[in-house]
This record gives sequence, C-alpha cells and structure tokens, in this order.
Amino acid sequence: MSFLNPFLLFGSLALAIPILIHLVRREKSEIIPFSSLMFLLKVPKRSIRQQKIKNLLLMALRLLILALLVGAFARPYLTQPAKPAGNATANRGVVLMLDNSYSMRYGNNFDRLKAEAQKRIDSMRAGDRMSIIAFNENATLLSRPTSDKNALKAMVDTLEPSFSGTRYYEAFTLADRALSEFGGDQKQLVVISDFQRNGWNRSSRESIIGTDVKTEAVNLAVQNPNNVGIDSVSVDQTSFTRTYTGRVIARIHNYRKDIPVDVQVSVALNDKEMGRKTLTVSANSSALAEFTGFDLQLGFSKGRVHIDSNDPLKVDDDFLFALERREKLKLLIVDAGKAKQSLYLRQAYTSSPDLPFEVSVLPASALTPEEVSNHEVVVINDVPRLPDKVRDRLDDLRKTGQGQLIILGENADAGWWNSYAKLPVKAGPRIFVAKDRGRPSVALTTYDRNHSIFKPFEKSTRVVLNSAQFFAYMNVEAKPGAVVLAKYEDGSPVIVESSKEDHGMLVFNSTIDSKWNDLPLKPSFLPLFHEMVRYLSRYNENRSWYALDEAIPVVAGLESVAAAVIDPKGGRQALGQLTAGQVKFFTPTIPGFHEFRVGPDTRLVAVNPPSSEGNLDTMPPEDLLASVQRTQGESQQAGLFGTEEKAEYARRQTIWWYLLFIALLAGIAEIYIANQSYKTS
Repeated sequence: MSFLNPFLLFGSLALAIPILIHLVRREKSEIIPFSSLMFLLKVPKRSIRQQKIKNLLLMALRLLILALLVGAFARPYLTQPAKPAGNATANRGVVLMLDNSYSMRYGNNFDRLKAEAQKRIDSMRAGDRMSIIAFNENATLLSRPTSDKNALKAMVDTLEPSFSGTRYYEAFTLADRALSEFGGDQKQLVVISDFQRNGWNRSSRESIIGTDVKTEAVNLAVQNPNNVGIDSVSVDQTSFTRTYTGRVIARIHNYRKDIPVDVQVSVALNDKEMGRKTLTVSANSSALAEFTGFDLQLGFSKGRVHIDSNDPLKVDDDFLFALERREKLKLLIVDAGKAKQSLYLRQAYTSSPDLPFEVSVLPASALTPEEVSNHEVVVINDVPRLPDKVRDRLDDLRKTGQGQLIILGENADAGWWNSYAKLPVKAGPRIFVAKDRGRPSVALTTYDRNHSIFKPFEKSTRVVLNSAQFFAYMNVEAKPGAVVLAKYEDGSPVIVESSKEDHGMLVFNSTIDSKWNDLPLKPSFLPLFHEMVRYLSRYNENRSWYALDEAIPVVAGLESVAAAVIDPKGGRQALGQLTAGQVKFFTPTIPGFHEFRVGPDTRLVAVNPPSSEGNLDTMPPEDLLASVQRTQGESQQAGLFGTEEKAEYARRQTIWWYLLFIALLAGIAEIYIANQSYKTS
C-alpha cells in the first residue's frame, strides 16, 4: 500500500486533541445554599481517574474519526493489482525480437540465437500466435501474427547477421505496434540478443511496452569477450605524386580488459601488401600504426588495413579506404599583362618538379570562358576587370568545385569589382600605410588557426606569418556571410572567404610583388599560397571512407548527366538524371567498395561497418526491459490502460471512500453516545 498525498499523514497529530480535551475536562461544581447536611445520605466521590477520563468509549470514537479522516485525505491505494492467476490455457500472442546486428557475428552467437528462436516457436500451443522482428540499426517486421510454425521456422532459418550497428529503442517501438495486433491474447515479448551496451540509444523518455506484457530476455553475451579490432583509419586521401607522401594512420583497439596483445598490422593497395608492422596494444586501450612512402598508380586505389588477430569477431580485422592519385592540378594565373607581374606566383608553383601544379599564365585580355573551364583553380592576379562572360562562367564553375583566388592590388578597378555581386568583399580605397596609418608597415598578425590554409604555421615554430611587412593594401569590407580568415595588426582584413552558399573563392587584398609588401621574400609565402590553392582544389575532394548507412553525396558537373552506383556485389542502382550542379545522396546498405558513375566520371568510395560494434560490453537485460516497460503510474498518466486495466486501477484507489464511510458511521455513533452521556450526567 502507498499514499497519493503522504504529507497529509502529518494530520495524525490532531489525534492528541481529543485526549487533551478529556484530560483537562473537569466537572463543574454548582454551589447551592443549604441549611444543614446532617440529614443527607453520604455518597462516595468518584475516583480521580474516572474524573479525568469520564467516557473512554466517547474518546475512542473521536480518535477513530480523526484517524479515518486523515487516512482518507492521504488517498491510500494498493500498489499490487489483485489479479487472478493467469489462465494457463489462454491463447498467447508472442513477439520475438531477434538481434541480427554486426556484433552477433562474434563466435557462434548467431547460431545460438537461431536455436533459441526455434525453441520458442516449438513451445507454441495450438491457439498461440507469433510475430518476428529482426533489429540492428533499424527494425524490420519479418512476419505478422501467425500460428504457422513452419513459416516462422523458415523465416528464422533464412535470417542472417547484418553489418549494421545496434539500436534497441526503434526495435521496442515496432514491438509495441506488433503487440497491439494480438487483441485480448496474453501478450509476451521475448528479446534474444547479446545486449550490447552501446546499442541503448534511447532518444525519448517515454516508456513504450505496456504493463500487460510479460517480458523475457535471452542473454547470449559472452563473459570476458576476446576482441581486437580496427577503430578507424585516418588517410590523406589525394596524392599528386607517384610516391605517397601522406599518411595512413590506423587506430587499433584492444577490448580485452586483462592483458595486452601483440598484433601484426598491414596495409595493402589493390590486394598488394605495401607495409607491415608489429604493434603492442595495452589492455582496454588503443595504439596507432602509421604507413607512408609507398607507390601509387594513377587514379583510384583500393586500400585495406588488416590485423592478424586470433579472436572470434573477424569483421573488424579489416578496414577499407580509397586513395586517389590525381594528375597535377591545372592552375591558371590571370594577370594584367604587365612584365613580371606574375613572376613570384609562377615561381611559387613551379619551383620544384615534385610540386603538384601545372601552371598556365594568361593576360585578362586573352581570357575566354572555355579556357577558364579547363582548370581546377584560377588565380586572378590583380587585374582591372574581367570580361562579363568570363565572370559569369566563373560563377558556374564554382558550383562544380572549381576554386578561385582573387588578388586585389594596384591594378584592380574597385568600381568594377564592387559591381561583381558574387565577390565576398566590398572594395574600398587603397591604403598606403606610411601615409594613412602613420607607421612604416603593418604585419599579418591574426588568423583563423583552425583553417586548413594555415596548417603549416601551426605545425612549425620557424615559419611565421607575422614576419612579412605590408606597405600598402586595398581596404576591403567582408560582405554578410563571408568569413574573414586573416587580419592585419590594425584590424583590416587580409584574406576573406566566400560564404557557405557560394563555396570556392578567396580574396587577398595586396599585390604579390615587392612593391606593396615583402611577403614573396619570406619563408611563409610558399606554404601560404600552396595551401590556399590546395584548399581551393579540394572542394570536390572525396573522403577516403564512409560508414555503413551514412549518406554519400553524388554531385553532377557542368552538364545534366545520368548517375549510377555499382555496389560491391556488382549490382547496379540507377540514381536518375542529375542536372548541372545537382547533389543527390546515396545510402549504402552493405560494406565494401562502391563505384559511383556520374556521366563520364567514375570515383571509388570505401564503406565500412560501424567500428563501435567491436565493443562487446553488455548491459543487464533486466535494466533494458525495465527502462522500456511502462509503470502503472505512467500508463495512467498517458491514458494507455485497457478497459479491464482501468477498472482494476480504479478499484485499487477506492479505499478512501470506505474510510470516509466508516468515519461517517463513527460520527453518528459519537453524537448518539455523547447525547446519552449528557442526559445521564
């Protein structure tokens, strides 16, 4: 038993009131003048105790009335329903939840799951019905309520473990809907799983399984599981040289909590091993294996990191990735046609044969839309203006991934550039620092340290940006949405990036010569302008891998083209016709290498199962079931009781009516006895 208003029980202190009244109550003596007492009969006076408590029955009734009133207002109710024992012969409606997530591939867990499911099917009686739900990252209803044992067994026999993760809440939501189809049958929910802890992704506080459902958990978890897996692989995905100078870094995790392990880690490209290392991984921790310096073929290569581990879960022993060796970046420098205007820029991108740039230089007067289209990055080096057709073509090309660097200096026509709506800055007057700021020069002192173009300066203590001195610059103001990446020490912008809605343009507001600054003479010049061009060229760069069930963008080029995906099994899925610049998303359902064909272009994408499934830590099944099954109070609040449940719940809260009725009877009795007492006194 419990109380809805337990604080009202403090009212029981009022029981002291009748007792005090009876204790302090005294007989009143009336003084009557009388001549002599000698002729009266002598009667013994009542005892002192009888005088203090004149009527014990009357006091008991008053105490009872107060106690009953306090109890009634505290609203007592029974916490356990007085339900009769279940009918053993009643028809049952059973929902069987089967976990076919990636973690169930551990050892023979999935065979055990099938065996347990077959047992539950065999135990069905003639009138019983069963539904089967398979769940992983998603939940699927495999069969609606049926009593056909052969059909149910065939469904279980064909079930296979997936490569997806575990999500319990969606499965319980589907189970609740399936249970509602059983009507008045005795409802039962059976969950067969390894109860992986990281699968409990509850996104709502609402409990979903009804109070009338009998739950059963079949725990297939292995005590002290032995597993070593690859958590992730970090890859510099694009290379412009034959020898790979990036890094492939694999994170290996030892999930054992007792001992360290030694594992062989290897990397292979197109099924050819490129390197191998032995790694010691401490208990319940991670270690890194790094590979670099191997040869790449032109185009895409299929990469695989593999560990030789002797454990029952083999899926996480491999991790796929894609590498691309691209032709050198086609870089176009457009200038005003002045002698040596682009000397420093050309030298910056061609000073070494190992640099990934193929450079062309053209004057703005000779520039055509067709020429602009043939390059991946275009540098507009301080020109007065551009032909209108070229300007419009640049806008279209940015949508398809072309990068553009605009340098505004002494030749730029501020009026024309301000008429260019897509320019992320508003050009102002030219600032000559000695004249307009009263100092010899300004330095570039503030920049976004998280932006990739400044990555070399975060890793080096010898190459710094603030060593360059600027004597003049064009004052610019960033437009709404544009991002200021670097500033001079006087607070004026130096480098501005276009908004997210118009990716692909950077603006630099000083010349690339020794007149307006000495930046080309400083060690920071080469890494800064190399990284700016690399950054601009990577707007259409592919990721080295995606996770299973993660959406992969498919982007059309300049023209409307047909798109399709070839999955690892060779199946072809058409994505339809894509218009110029259109983006569609494809969600893979199986791991492996997927080939994306967009018009004449083909790219390779690696897809891996979720590495979190390698962590086999479990949660107590009873905790999981308790967290999804409604309590009586939750069911009442949500109005989710059936007719019989509502009647039963109401019956368990009617005690206070009986208490009030008894208090009423006690009050009537108290009035009667009190009147009789006063008449006789």
